Amino acid sequence: MLRAVSSSSLRKAPSTLLVGRRFTLSSACSSFSTPRLLSTLSSTLRFSDEVKAALDQKRPLVALESTIISHGMPYPANFETAIAVEKVVRDNGATPATIAIIDGQIQIGLSQDQIRHLAKMGREAVKASRRDLAVVMAKKQTGATTVSATMLLAHRAGISVFATGGIGGVHRGYENSLDASADLTELGRTPVAVVCAGVKSILDIGKTLEFLETQGVTVATYGSTPDFPAFFTRTSGFQSMLNIETPKEAAEIIAANQAVDLQSGIVIGVPIAEEDAMDDVLVGEAINVAVKESIEQGIVGKESTPFLLKRVNELTGGNSLKSNIALVKQNASIAAKIAKDLAALSARSQHRSYSTSARRMKHTQAASAPVMVIGGTVVDITSTASTALNVLHSSFPGTTRHTLGGVGRNVAEGISMLNGGDDLVFVSVVGESTKGAAEDMFGPWLKNAIARRGADSSEIYPVPGARTATYTAIHDASGNLVSAIADMEIFDLVPIDKVENAIRKYRPKTVCFDANLSSECMKAILETCRGQKVQNGLLRFSSPNEYELATMAKQARDLMDYNNTHSVGVQNSIRGYSEFVNDDTREAFEGSEYADLLKDATDLSQFIPTLFIKLGARGVLVFQRSVSGDGGEGEGEGHPDVTLRWKKFPAYKVESMQSVTGAGDSFVASVVTSIHNTDRMVVSDPSLSLLDDPVVFWKQLDTIVHDGQTAAILTMQTHESISPALAQSAQAKTLQQRKNLLE
Repeated sequence: MLRAVSSSSLRKAPSTLLVGRRFTLSSACSSFSTPRLLSTLSSTLRFSDEVKAALDQKRPLVALESTIISHGMPYPANFETAIAVEKVVRDNGATPATIAIIDGQIQIGLSQDQIRHLAKMGREAVKASRRDLAVVMAKKQTGATTVSATMLLAHRAGISVFATGGIGGVHRGYENSLDASADLTELGRTPVAVVCAGVKSILDIGKTLEFLETQGVTVATYGSTPDFPAFFTRTSGFQSMLNIETPKEAAEIIAANQAVDLQSGIVIGVPIAEEDAMDDVLVGEAINVAVKESIEQGIVGKESTPFLLKRVNELTGGNSLKSNIALVKQNASIAAKIAKDLAALSARSQHRSYSTSARRMKHTQAASAPVMVIGGTVVDITSTASTALNVLHSSFPGTTRHTLGGVGRNVAEGISMLNGGDDLVFVSVVGESTKGAAEDMFGPWLKNAIARRGADSSEIYPVPGARTATYTAIHDASGNLVSAIADMEIFDLVPIDKVENAIRKYRPKTVCFDANLSSECMKAILETCRGQKVQNGLLRFSSPNEYELATMAKQARDLMDYNNTHSVGVQNSIRGYSEFVNDDTREAFEGSEYADLLKDATDLSQFIPTLFIKLGARGVLVFQRSVSGDGGEGEGEGHPDVTLRWKKFPAYKVESMQSVTGAGDSFVASVVTSIHNTDRMVVSDPSLSLLDDPVVFWKQLDTIVHDGQTAAILTMQTHESISPALAQSAQAKTLQQRKNLLE
C-alpha cells in the first residue's frame, strides 16, 4: 500500500551516506561526473631532505631568505653568516629552510654547496621578488628571494615563521618616486609571521608603518615595550600596536591569525641587542649621505636597498655589517623558539579536530563509534572577478585564493567543527612526486595545511606519481559560480585495500563518502560496511542538486529496467514511479511546482531512501521513502507498505556573501552531524541512527534543515571552503552541551 504525505528521512537508519558529484548505483550503471576544473601550477617546489623530513614529522621550521646572501653582504661573510644563521635555528630546536631559485627550480632548503654557489654569485643572481618568480623560473636562472618572494614560497610550502634581517618599506622621498617595497603588499596578503629587526633604517619608517596598517598587518615589538626597532638601532621613535614578551605569546597570535584565516602576515620587530646596536647619530649621518648619493646617481627600485646598505657599511667602517650579522642571528634564534611553540600548540590542538588513531584506541566501549568520511582532498583555486564578466575570451581584474577543498575534506572539517573534533576519521589521498614524473607540489602543501589545523593525516595516503586533485572556480563579482574545471583523476587511484582496512579498524557508526570516488571503491565501501555490520551496508542518504538528481534518477530507472529484463528477483520490491504510484499520489505530484523533482526522487528513493535535494537560491527539498509492514489490502502478498514524504524549505537570505564555494558541503556536514548524533538528540537507543525512526526524523527535520542552512550561510560569508564559525554555531554548542550531560 502506498501513502503519499506532503509535509514538507530515511527508514532503517543507515550509516552509509553519499555526498558529492559523481554517482554510481550499480556496476550495471554508468558513472556520472559533473565537470570540475583542472588547474595545476606550472612551477614546483623542491624540498631538501632535512626540510621534507621536518614537514612530514610536523617539526618546527623557520624560513630564511636568500637575497641577504647574494645582495646583502660581501663574500665570504655572506656564506659564513648564512651557515651560522642556519646553525642558530637548529640549536634552538627548529629546522632552517633557506629559500632560493637554483637554475629555474624553487628550492625549499639549500645544501651548503648551493649556499656557497649563491654567495659567490653575489649580485649576478637575480634579486627575485614575487613579480620576478615566473621569469626566473622560465629562463632557468638562479634567483635570490626577497622578503616578499620568501613569504609567498614559505606559505606555499607550509612554513608559518620566517626570520630575516629587516623588511623593506616606503623609501624616503616616496611622494616623488612612489617607491615602496613589495614586502609591504605581500605582508597584506600572505599569512606568514616575519621576525625581523624592524624596517631598515635607510627607509621612511613612519610611512612604512602607516602602509602596513592600511594593509591590515599586525605589527608587534618583541620585548618589554612597544617601541618599534630601526634595524641598526633599538628604537625608531615610532611604536607598534603591542609588545610581545615570550615566544609562546607570539605563537598564540600566529595560531589565532591562522584560525580566523585573516590571510595577512604578522611583523614581529626584535630590537637589536644593546651591545650590537650602533650609535644613532653615527648611523643617521651615514644613511643621509648614502641616500643623497643614491639620488645623485639615479639609483632606484630594487637596486636601491643593496646600494644603501653597502654604502652605509663603508661609511661606518664596516660596523654596520657587524650589526647586521648580529641582528640576523638574534632574529633567527627568536623565530626558532616561536616556531617551536607554534608546533607545540598545533600538536595540543589535535583534540579539537580530527580524531587521531591513538585517541581512537583510548575510547571506552561506552563511547559512540565514529563517523568516517572517505573522499577527496583538493586544492580549491577560486578566482573572483571585481568587475562584470560581460564579454568572453578576455581577462578581468580580480582576486585569486588557494584554499583547502574537496567534497570529502570539506564535509570532514565541517563535521569536526560542529562535533567538537570528536568521533571523526577522515580517509583520503594526495599526490606524491616520483622520479620521472612531474613533481606534485600540492600534496605536501595540503598535508601540512591540514596538520596546521591540528588534524591527523594518518589516513591520508600519498599515491606515488599521481597529481593531487585540484578544483579551479571562476566566480562573478557577486561571488556566484560561472564555471569550474577539475583534475580529479587521483580519485580513481584510491587504494581500496586501505579504505577497507580503515573501516575494519575504526568500526564506524556512520560512513559518509564522496561520490567522486571510483565505482569500484564505492562498491568496496558498501560491501565492507555490510561485512562489519555498519547498518548492513545500506545506502541511506544523498544530497544531490536538481541536475544531479535528474541524472541519478535516470540511472535508477535504467537499473530497474535491467533488473526486470534479467529477472533478478527484485521486481516486487523495486518499482518505479510509473509502476507503483497510485492515482492519489500522482495527483498530488502533478499539482506541485516540483512535480518533476518528486517523480525523479521517487525513482531514486528505491535505492537511496532519503534525499536532501539542494535547490540553490530556491532552498531545499527533503524527500523520504519509508517502508513498513508486510503489505495491505489490495497490494498483494509480499508488497510492503510504502510512505512517501516530502517538504520544501525556502532559502535563507545571505548578508555579505563572499563565495558559494563549500556552502553545499557545509550543509551536508551539518545534516550528517545531526544524523550521526542521534544519541545526543531524542532517540532512546544510542545504537540507532536518526534515520531509523521516520516519526522522530520528521519531528526533528525543521531543526536539521535550519542548522544546515545556517552552516551554509556561515561559509558563504567567508572565502574559506568551510567557515571556522561553524565551531561556534548554535548547533555545535547544543551538541557540546548534550555531550557534557552524557559524560
